[in-house]
Amino acid sequence: MRFRAGYNLAMLTSTSWNAPGTIKRVGLQEFMRLGTPVWILLYCGAFNWSYVSWISPVWSYFGLTHRPVSTMLMLVGYLLAAVLAMVSPLRITRPSQTIYWCLFLTVYVPALFVPLYVQLDRDLTLLFIQLGMTGGMFLITLSYRIKIIHLKRYSLQSRLFWPLFGVLFILFSTVLLIIYRHNLQFASLSDVYKVRSAAKKITQESAWVGYISSALSNVFNPLFIAYGLSSRKKTVTGIGIAGQILVYMTAAMKSVLSSPFLIIAFYYSLKKERGAWIQWMTLILAVLFLFLSAAATTTGEGVLFNISTITLVRTFALPGLFVGQYQYFFENFPHTYFGHVAGISWLIPSPYQLPTGVEISNFYQGITSTGDLANANANFFAMDGIAGFGLIGLPLMGLLCAFVFWLIDSCSRRFSVAFCGSALTMCTISLMNSSLFTTLLGGGLLFWMILFSVMPEEIKASESSYQWDHSPEEYAAIHQPNYS
Repeated sequence: MRFRAGYNLAMLTSTSWNAPGTIKRVGLQEFMRLGTPVWILLYCGAFNWSYVSWISPVWSYFGLTHRPVSTMLMLVGYLLAAVLAMVSPLRITRPSQTIYWCLFLTVYVPALFVPLYVQLDRDLTLLFIQLGMTGGMFLITLSYRIKIIHLKRYSLQSRLFWPLFGVLFILFSTVLLIIYRHNLQFASLSDVYKVRSAAKKITQESAWVGYISSALSNVFNPLFIAYGLSSRKKTVTGIGIAGQILVYMTAAMKSVLSSPFLIIAFYYSLKKERGAWIQWMTLILAVLFLFLSAAATTTGEGVLFNISTITLVRTFALPGLFVGQYQYFFENFPHTYFGHVAGISWLIPSPYQLPTGVEISNFYQGITSTGDLANANANFFAMDGIAGFGLIGLPLMGLLCAFVFWLIDSCSRRFSVAFCGSALTMCTISLMNSSLFTTLLGGGLLFWMILFSVMPEEIKASESSYQWDHSPEEYAAIHQPNYS
């Protein structure tokens, strides 16, 4: 008889009891979790220092200005960030929590402070922006107090799923190669807008090409990379990376080019997560702000300058700027009431001829140096919430996002957090830069929910990781010792 040991229930409990008179030892990971509000305050401080010392002096012409700021509103921003961090999940137990914390750091914190520097509105309106963003994020945190449901899965056999998936992958990739055969090039960072302008003309003539490109970059290629990592199949990972390079060569989207690195970083950091992934990521980003700002200021233009621009300006500062710009624009012009959303526009026509992001960009910047109108795509809080209903739209979008996150977690509950969190990397990036509805449909998030419901069991079994979101008792019941 061969015995295969099960899991000790005592090891699964989150609380350890000490004998009377003994001192409880606090480990590093628990210390990091207890200090979450402090790390968030340090992160906010690093972001503000970076904005004042480098971002605004260099990029003020882009709208990232620095005007005298109300000390009271700055203190309110720090206080709200710390309080929200205290009520947010302090460790990753569901896949959507990785998305939540990415939104917290790249959208929520910048939205607390950048509008204060830009000052397009009076102080009372800026305070309402801070409170509205906090309310929206808080509603998302409340969704983690609701138990996920056991949705029925229709798992396909591997010999059926992978051939179907592979045929679609080859078909979509071939279509891109044919459509962009005269425009394929691995653009440098200085040439991305030129390539992107040429690709935009193709998608304007054939809108369906954009959906194929999005399906490849947001679903097919990330699945290959994440599954290859979880199953230790380097060839599969390589196929996904090559697929992302192909998509980048068609439209020069920087997020697509950087996505393999992000997917790999998400996978291994979540796989080795010991309860302080959020806190370590916060501190790493704070140090990154300080380093890149100092380096870019010292070295001037060059590689570090370009990296600082992509990281500090494009990823962190602009989401906060767009929240302030959208609020000022729609404070003075009609709201869309979701008329900007495809499908809903049939019932509620948009009052604008141009897409929302293009309308905003045209108002603040006009025609770019390439002769085109830029697209100020913003996060869903701005593009759906403020554009749709004004400041009241911020908590409304928080509520809708909470429901979507709850559905994602319910659909993916059979798979590991490391696999799901890394596979959803491109959807996370999409949520940080576009409408919630766009991410659901064109961005592939709805497609992922379907995939999680039909993917074969071997993907779930490709890792020896834990099943998340169970109580210790439920976990012990699932992983009973087996005797053979």
